[in-house]
Amino acid sequence: MGPWGPCATLRRGVSSDDFAASNRGPRVGRRGIDRGVTRMFGNKTAWVRAGAIVLWCLVLAAVLSTNRMLSLSVDASYHLQVMEVVRRAFLVPAVGHEWMAEMVAYPKLSHRFAGLFATLGWSEINALLMAGVLSAGVAWLVLFDQARRVSLTYLAICAALALINVYALRGVIGAELVRNFFYPQMVGEAVAALGVAGGAVVLARSRPMFAAYGAAMVLLCGCFHLVPTLRLCGALMAMLGLAVLRDMIHARRIDWIGLGGLLLIAAGLVGNPFFWSMRWMAVNNGSIHFAIPMTLNGLAGLSALLVVLSAWIFLIEALRPPAAVEEDAGPTRAAVLLAALGAGAGVSMLAQYALYALRGEGSEYAVLKHGFGVCTLLVFVIPLWGMTVLGVRGAAFEEKSGWSARLGVVPALAAQLLVMLAVFLRPSVYEVPQVTAVLRDVREVRLTRGLHGEQVMFSASQVPAVATYMGTIGMLQSAHGGNVLSLLDDGRPNRPGDVPYIVTLAGDAYDKPGCRSGAPLGLVVVVVGSCVEPPSLLFKAGGSGVSALRTGWSAPEAGGVWADGRQAVVEMRLSEAQASLPGAVLEVATFAFLPLKTSTRTVTVSAGGASETFTFNRQNAIRHDYRLLLPAETLRSGVVRVVFDTKDPQTPASLGLGADNRLMGAGLEAMRIVSAAP
Repeated sequence: MGPWGPCATLRRGVSSDDFAASNRGPRVGRRGIDRGVTRMFGNKTAWVRAGAIVLWCLVLAAVLSTNRMLSLSVDASYHLQVMEVVRRAFLVPAVGHEWMAEMVAYPKLSHRFAGLFATLGWSEINALLMAGVLSAGVAWLVLFDQARRVSLTYLAICAALALINVYALRGVIGAELVRNFFYPQMVGEAVAALGVAGGAVVLARSRPMFAAYGAAMVLLCGCFHLVPTLRLCGALMAMLGLAVLRDMIHARRIDWIGLGGLLLIAAGLVGNPFFWSMRWMAVNNGSIHFAIPMTLNGLAGLSALLVVLSAWIFLIEALRPPAAVEEDAGPTRAAVLLAALGAGAGVSMLAQYALYALRGEGSEYAVLKHGFGVCTLLVFVIPLWGMTVLGVRGAAFEEKSGWSARLGVVPALAAQLLVMLAVFLRPSVYEVPQVTAVLRDVREVRLTRGLHGEQVMFSASQVPAVATYMGTIGMLQSAHGGNVLSLLDDGRPNRPGDVPYIVTLAGDAYDKPGCRSGAPLGLVVVVVGSCVEPPSLLFKAGGSGVSALRTGWSAPEAGGVWADGRQAVVEMRLSEAQASLPGAVLEVATFAFLPLKTSTRTVTVSAGGASETFTFNRQNAIRHDYRLLLPAETLRSGVVRVVFDTKDPQTPASLGLGADNRLMGAGLEAMRIVSAAP
């Protein structure tokens, strides 16, 4: 028995010409096509089986997602925002939707998919989770279906390892929706899994057709999310590359069509406009929640292991005699597919890791998002590698009795069910029906009163803080600026007086007597922000504080004003009430110029002889909690002079970031003086 195991034994002679012809695919005439169509549409049993599988996935996803939410991530708010927009606009123009920020450039097919469920009757939050959980179910079914084609022994091993992964690391596909809520990434995983499975079928028939199919699928997947698209592109190229390599080894010929197909599939990736916009968005920061901490270097090591093992499997498959491959066609095709997915996941992660580590492109957060696919594919590739090397993929009693074939897809469905229950049977992070009812009334404020964007925010103490953010971002279409971000702390904006109108629940602390604007609308009321609390000075273009700017400032912009130099001065004129306070606090909402991932910035704020020094980094680039205690005598003159000293300002031009020569360090959004009394 050879080193590749019993599958490699040559049972009948096949010439290299025969092998080359078989790789080019069969010649199919009109009669052959007619017979194929008849078989496809005439096999009612197959169609019934396919329909039953689809229904199973829909029911399973509905049971696991209805009236449940598994994440407090702010990402849920942004995806709700996009879904709200695309349900009412087929194309989203960049102009007029500035409040969407980078989400204007985001791929939106996944949000249209969720919008389909919303149209069918799911509530908005339920529609997002339903689409995500359904996608996870599809991805796992594809993986386990390919595993059972190798052997039931292999399927059982993979299912056991997947369950261990769920509880030990939570780095499996589907866990993107738990705590993180990487919703479009999850939908893209399903598209990628289906794309690779379809590619295996097409490749067995025609390489030119596979090249066209691969490019089209990569283009399509790119309209969902970049991370699974990179994996899909790598997997399809690996499958085609293996076929070309087999030709070179066994048939002694170069398949130029196959080589051209590799270029065409790669062109499908870089030719997608979302590829470039998502590369730009990869500089975003956030948090990744695994069950145990995962370092970037550790994930890179796992990815390298995944690439090595996948390549090892490919080498074994490339060297196997053509007759052995033909005789073991089903398991071989499934093994190649899973190894191709592993190679695609590992290579795509290592490529982004290299760009980040060597060139500083992207962020650690963006690279770690590859972790779910890497850890999942390790579950399948590690046992596949071991069984391939040992030549024991299928148990002998399975092969002889044929009982495993009679079970069909049932074992894959059972494995899918186990993993889906393990991943998604978790407590809901809040009462979805309650939040849904409130959000729908908040949306009616926008639709009936015309209040949206910077005009209004939603804030209430009786709902989770993330729900106030979700209502403000998703339903009222506000940009996620600093004051809106402050909702995440306790559901309250830091400066309610700066908002023209606030939507709140009837009876909330903000629902003060005489502050309402108009009649209640369902569960919510609209109140005037300046009635809730006096406004602060705003330093954006046209803001109330622009006239208080003195030396050291550049021109005000949409989000605030940048200091231009090492020192900048603001003079605040006080009201009589402020000047008579026995003690006061200066509250500063500020931001900093942090061009690099390692950038920090130190700013000292001084007023009336008191000073405080604040340090910024990428995790707190926008701060609304800077407070400076002012002595009472500082207020008596009626004017407070506030000085901003930046220790190490830099110009964007000096860093190769354009022609901007402003010496930037600190930026100012808003300031106010309030009583020091609690």
